[in-house]
Amino acid sequence: MAKCKIPRPNDPNAAARAEVVELLFAYVDRLRTHFEDVAEVKGLTPVQAKVLMFLDEPSPMSRMAESLCCDPSNITGVVDRLEERGLLAREEAPEDRRVKNLQVTAAGRRVRDAFTLSLFSDVPGMKGLSPAQVADLHRMLARLCGEDVLVRA
Repeated sequence: MAKCKIPRPNDPNAAARAEVVELLFAYVDRLRTHFEDVAEVKGLTPVQAKVLMFLDEPSPMSRMAESLCCDPSNITGVVDRLEERGLLAREEAPEDRRVKNLQVTAAGRRVRDAFTLSLFSDVPGMKGLSPAQVADLHRMLARLCGEDVLVRA
């Protein structure tokens, strides 16, 4: 994959920030590739893997589409295939029969658990980091994201 090259500003501080952004883009690309590879090994498309990961409790299809930043009509085929495999179930919402709630089945939970275990057991570039370094990285990224996040021990 081609490396993202960001033009360097003349200001040294801005140039240093540009280098950090370039590294972050490269790392995000490594994470995306890792995610896709693990999904493929588990027999999932990346979108199917995301649906299983994002679905902790019964949720309307429209909310899942929002989570995936797509139109609800685009998720129907993904849900159909997950349902055919017995990994997902559609149920009418009790308050509105027109709304279809998605729910991960027991088989879907097993696939999701195996997927997440594989995904996070060997995160690219993190194998050599100590728990303290991971906690530091978490704090720095949370700060960059503008979040006041407590680091779990």
